[in-house]
Amino acid sequence: MTGGVVITGIGLAIPPGVGAAGVGARALQGQSGIGPLRRLGSGGHACTAAGEVPPFDLDATLRLPKNAKFMSRSVECAVLAAGEAVAAAGGFGGVDPRRIGIYTGSGQTGLEPGEFFAALELAEAGDEGLTYRNLGGRAARLVDRYWSLRTLANAGLALLAAEFSARGPCSNYVQGDTASAQALGAGFFDVLEDRCEVALAGGYDCLLTPSVYLAYEREGLLSPSDPERAHRPFDRARDGLVLAEGAAFVVLERRARAEARGATVLAELLGVGFAQSVDERPSPTIAAGAARAAIRDAAGDLHPDMVIAHGIGTRDDDAREALMLADLGFDRTPVTAMKGFTGYLGAPTAIAELCIAILGARRRAVPPVARLEAPDEDCPLDLVAAAPRALEAEMPSLLALSWSWSGQCAALAARAVPE
Repeated sequence: MTGGVVITGIGLAIPPGVGAAGVGARALQGQSGIGPLRRLGSGGHACTAAGEVPPFDLDATLRLPKNAKFMSRSVECAVLAAGEAVAAAGGFGGVDPRRIGIYTGSGQTGLEPGEFFAALELAEAGDEGLTYRNLGGRAARLVDRYWSLRTLANAGLALLAAEFSARGPCSNYVQGDTASAQALGAGFFDVLEDRCEVALAGGYDCLLTPSVYLAYEREGLLSPSDPERAHRPFDRARDGLVLAEGAAFVVLERRARAEARGATVLAELLGVGFAQSVDERPSPTIAAGAARAAIRDAAGDLHPDMVIAHGIGTRDDDAREALMLADLGFDRTPVTAMKGFTGYLGAPTAIAELCIAILGARRRAVPPVARLEAPDEDCPLDLVAAAPRALEAEMPSLLALSWSWSGQCAALAARAVPE
């Protein structure tokens, strides 16, 4: 466990709301951001729920408005959330651009191959066997000229660097749910080891596209329940997950720097840990051995005041995770989960859930598991349901866990500073 790095800014653009203050208040009330699936036609499909980010005006917040044309839906959310985090931290004024680091975890861009279909149809109507040559003619005009730029995995990283004039270390990670945890870890160690003075770390994703929806539907992972009840982690009636979109970012810096400039310290990031487990069946819940290794690296011998479980919302995986957490000694620790609140966010999951927990802990409370009505007997944990749980610790500590579908485990340990 290593200290000295603090969080001075949080920015959120997720289904429960745009803006950390509103999201934090809503989390403590257990008010889910999941609603009807509006963006995609769900006729004939069982899942009619989604986690969609509320409407927002990005242009008014951009330093470089012309760059908006390069942004996919997920990157728009990223720029909005990152802007809030930087503003909350007091901005980057006076920092050498070469000492500003940016670290992102990215997922789906929110763009579809279907945008090519009109061009392909026109090209195939030309000379037989010359489809690709024909694409370079009139057909090419049917494709948005910036389509390829908006589909790049690291497009958000580049646009954020331009927006904040950052020229320091930068990295992008694509490890599914743990991608933003990887980004946070890179920023944490670069600040700690003085490779940069300040770090902006976060993640962004948009799973609300036809191809992603159909892929999850084919695997039987989506909840068929009404939008008002869909996605209930650890509930006796849980029946799958709900796809979502959004972004979450934090600003990291050394405690000494934050105190010297009079910044508000929201939390201390104690450590990060990662481990990999190979499972014959792809699953977001992995072996206790890998989780134990990640937790040890992140938190050492710390016993947290609250645990944020992955809580994916499927019957088998929630039961497996609950048994694993109990085996790790967390059966009497208050446990919450965020996906009934946010929906399944993908790449920003780790940081988004950490931020929501910090916002609750700053008010000395554990946010309840949204939509959890009847905890399952197969999940032997002290689950926080219906109402927030009070925290008595002077500076509550927390441990956030996430898993990727490929078997990577991430653990993030922090200590919140009460308001």
